[in-house]
Amino acid sequence: MTDTRTLDLLVIEDEALVAMLVEDALTLHGHRVVGIADTVASALDLAEQDRPDLVVCDVKLADGDSGITAATALADRGVPCIFLSGNCPADGGHPLIIGCVAKPFHTGSLGAAVQAAYAIARGETPEQVPAALRLYRELPA
Repeated sequence: MTDTRTLDLLVIEDEALVAMLVEDALTLHGHRVVGIADTVASALDLAEQDRPDLVVCDVKLADGDSGITAATALADRGVPCIFLSGNCPADGGHPLIIGCVAKPFHTGSLGAAVQAAYAIARGETPEQVPAALRLYRELPA
């Protein structure tokens, strides 16, 4: 497996500055951010318009929305997700919710986490799982 696939990513984050930092970190690793959403409704709309390969989602969103709701709805549509949050949930609740990266994050570890999560979602074993990515399920040995 190659470790440098360019992915189309949707970022779900309600804090504009954090969203820009996440977008910069992801594009630095050669990925394309297809949109930034701050509510469940906007996330679903953006995902419908330009289906992402993977979603990077905060847990607490604007208007009292839940990133867990957004991630679950997208996972139900076959789109894998990882959380990027200061409040990582204990469990993903869906097989396509791969894991969580805690804020604050390092640019390099976020790029590696996205690659690893995408590989896992495709049923592959990633070359590397960064320590920053807490997985919600064990990888096959």
